[in-house]
Amino acid sequence: MRFHNLLAEIGEQVIVILSTHIVGDVSDLCRRMAIIHKGELLATGEPTDVIAELRGQIWKRFIDKADLPRMQAELNVISTRLFQGRPLIHVHAPAQPPGFDPVEPDLEDVYFSTIKRAA
Repeated sequence: MRFHNLLAEIGEQVIVILSTHIVGDVSDLCRRMAIIHKGELLATGEPTDVIAELRGQIWKRFIDKADLPRMQAELNVISTRLFQGRPLIHVHAPAQPPGFDPVEPDLEDVYFSTIKRAA
């Protein structure tokens, strides 16, 4: 926490370049951010703005492990993680897919949807 606060304080006075895989650090510490993948600049902006661009487009659902390949073939699955032993997938889509619930997007959704779009 001390290092976190120090970075935030320093960042008020000078530009700090922070390279991290900890997405929460970006939203907590950075006024502006960039997503760079394989040496290519894919996105820039303020964390709150890039998150807002995804509102109403991220959906979640618990699935059976056996259904994951089918879901990945049929939908724009941007992330999968195990939660209490079950896969929880996030899908990026303009309309709510059947059986999915809306989710408030976060920077992980921004990152994964940006990387997937670039692929």
